[in-house]
Amino acid sequence: MSYCLNPRCNYPDDPMNDDRKFCRNCGEVLILNNRYRITKHLGKGAFSRTFEVVEKEKLYVLKVLNLHRFHNQKIKNKVISLFQREALVLQSLDHPGIPKVNVGGYFEISYPNYSEPLYCLVMEKIEGLTLQQWLEHHHHEVLSVEEAYEWLKQLLDILEKVHEQGYFHRDIKPSNIMIRPNGQLVLIDFGAVRDLAQTYLQHDEVANGTQIGSPGYAPQEQMHHGKAVAQSDFFALARTFVHLLTKIHPLEIPKTQDHQKLLWKDKLLKKYKNSQDFFRHLRWYNFCVLLDSMMEVYWHKRPRNIKSILQRLENNFVLFLIPYRAIILVMLLLAGLGSSYWYITGVDGCSKIPVRSFPLNDGISCGEEILVKQSNSVESISTEKVQGIQAIRKDDYRYASSFLKLAWKRSRNPETLIYLNNANVEAKKINFYTIAVVAPISNNSDSINSSLEILRGIAQAQDEFNRANFSKGVGIKVLIANDHNSPTKAKQIAEKLVKKQDVLAIVGHFTSDTTIKAVDIYQKHKLLLISPTSTSEDLSKVCQNLDTDKCFFRRVVGSDRVTAETITNYLVNKTSHRKVAVFFNKNSNYSKSIESEFKRDFTAKGGEVVKKFDLSIRGFNADSAIQEVEKSNADVLVLLPNSDGFISTKILELIIAAENRYPILGGDGLYNSNILKVVRKNTQGLIVAIPWHYDSSPNLEFTQQARKMWRGDVSWRTAMTYDAAKTLLSAVNELPISASRQDVIEALNDPKFQGTGATGVITFDEQGIRNEQNIYLFQVIRDKSNSLKFVLLGDG
Repeated sequence: MSYCLNPRCNYPDDPMNDDRKFCRNCGEVLILNNRYRITKHLGKGAFSRTFEVVEKEKLYVLKVLNLHRFHNQKIKNKVISLFQREALVLQSLDHPGIPKVNVGGYFEISYPNYSEPLYCLVMEKIEGLTLQQWLEHHHHEVLSVEEAYEWLKQLLDILEKVHEQGYFHRDIKPSNIMIRPNGQLVLIDFGAVRDLAQTYLQHDEVANGTQIGSPGYAPQEQMHHGKAVAQSDFFALARTFVHLLTKIHPLEIPKTQDHQKLLWKDKLLKKYKNSQDFFRHLRWYNFCVLLDSMMEVYWHKRPRNIKSILQRLENNFVLFLIPYRAIILVMLLLAGLGSSYWYITGVDGCSKIPVRSFPLNDGISCGEEILVKQSNSVESISTEKVQGIQAIRKDDYRYASSFLKLAWKRSRNPETLIYLNNANVEAKKINFYTIAVVAPISNNSDSINSSLEILRGIAQAQDEFNRANFSKGVGIKVLIANDHNSPTKAKQIAEKLVKKQDVLAIVGHFTSDTTIKAVDIYQKHKLLLISPTSTSEDLSKVCQNLDTDKCFFRRVVGSDRVTAETITNYLVNKTSHRKVAVFFNKNSNYSKSIESEFKRDFTAKGGEVVKKFDLSIRGFNADSAIQEVEKSNADVLVLLPNSDGFISTKILELIIAAENRYPILGGDGLYNSNILKVVRKNTQGLIVAIPWHYDSSPNLEFTQQARKMWRGDVSWRTAMTYDAAKTLLSAVNELPISASRQDVIEALNDPKFQGTGATGVITFDEQGIRNEQNIYLFQVIRDKSNSLKFVLLGDG
């Protein structure tokens, strides 16, 4: 059966039209946007109708905005804006727990003799059941505390991604959560999503009876006052779990006399009350208390943010995942071994003391635990990888190597390859050097993508070294550390790493802010830090006034000064643009640094910064900003954001609001998959300044090997991390296996030292600054096949 969306069609569902391109009743085209045929009507909600559509035998879900109930044009315009915002949200939220919307998934259809277009959104069709259906099919099945913990953690991870981008959901309930066949939960129906900074519907919704939220799940500030905050989602999520655990709808659960709290815990806890399983009872009790705190009547009494909820969740479970006999044994060992405490805490990074004695959940791993627990691939963590990690914990490296090799064949995950190489070193019982890499691993897709980019570079360099040197009885082990892209965490990780006596050097950290926080610690303890991606000018001063042999900092990427000069030279020498509007984040060291360098250089060469915008201010509005740009008579936009997910969302909105009215240039912060997605055909695109691109690589061998290894092209972050690792390994390669940290820095200080990487030759001056600081400009456009294309413009 095919469906016609024409509102004037008397027979929209016509089983005879399956193979036709046109509706036989009204003559309109049945293939929507030249791609999709509607095959099934799925449902109708307050704001939209949903259909199943097919494109090349693949099924999707189509949402069509339903405007019939809105007669006030002002409200109608706002509802359209909300629907368009949903499309933007789903395109920017790249997460396996959120339905994907491909480029071109949002479109509008106009019909003759109908006053306004139909607004359409095509998204991924999720296979599986909603949790409401799960309840109906598993009415007598009780969730274990471990399953409840895992489900809540999954949903909090998803919700954190939504909140980090500046949005919240407002209608969480069992029917809006699906479970895929592989167990991954998916949050659906983002029709209620709204910008945290906007309040444009709250009064009209209440006045017109259009409540967004479901009785029993939505909190009072949302249902009765039209106000929604981030904590409103916490309330609905907790009520959802109460329903899942009790199998009773929240509206049917008795309340306390003041009607403020649900009386729900006793029945759940009763079965464990007299149980000898004390730890299980305690875990259930703590879990229930956490849910109660999320369901406080007044939103300001609920947890402040998702991180605080996750922390309480982890604190409840980490201790009790360890058998209590093991806890007692560890306590006795700590009390009695005294000087052997180092053996238990694992002071050495990847040394040959038993891995089973290494602490878990410390943000550091040589293979004893998985740090990258989420990715954008279909297969996030394979069974083989889990089995390989478990084998490493038992110091069974032969089995670990076998399992990790299978995991690597299944999914080209760089963390897997690093642990596989580490296991092979131990399995073959060869001598090895240890280096560490610090990645910004957290729960949002931007950080995950950046972490994978960095780990690809270090993994490729490690794999090449080991393949070349295993026959000589020498290898490299890599310790992975996670600083969560947080300056505070970066400092903590640095303080841990300097105590790992076998770690010869560090590659990292990701951002300038985290590197600046950590570099003094490494310098104080004389541990070499090689930075692949931090460009701040403040880092250029680390080694000023220091003798060469006392400087323990190097970086292989060009500084903000070089990037700013490249952008300025292009504007001055290749264009007529002399008035620019600059957008930056004053809370980011990198963003402030490059903004300052650009303003200084551009002004000195005859240009003028006529307007500056701080992306971090509350209430920043892209449309208003573009209006101010117009008034300032600026003729070009220079975007200098940092890599923060929230700031990236603001940049997305800004590019869309500009509507191809201005040329847009920027630093490497624009090299972001979500930002690049908004580049459309027949536009000027974006001009980005980056240190390397695979289409213009001076080292074609690296590009070819990277494509073969990762089954696709890699980013400049991968190339620069590879360069940092190759630089380090070139220095280490000539040293004895007993080499010290001081030996490494002396090798780098040799006047004849020269490394070679993806960007070509690598040498340093007396202050540890790379001599070859090359930054290139690429224009990012879409070609005729709608694929992104990077056109080299030169270096200005």
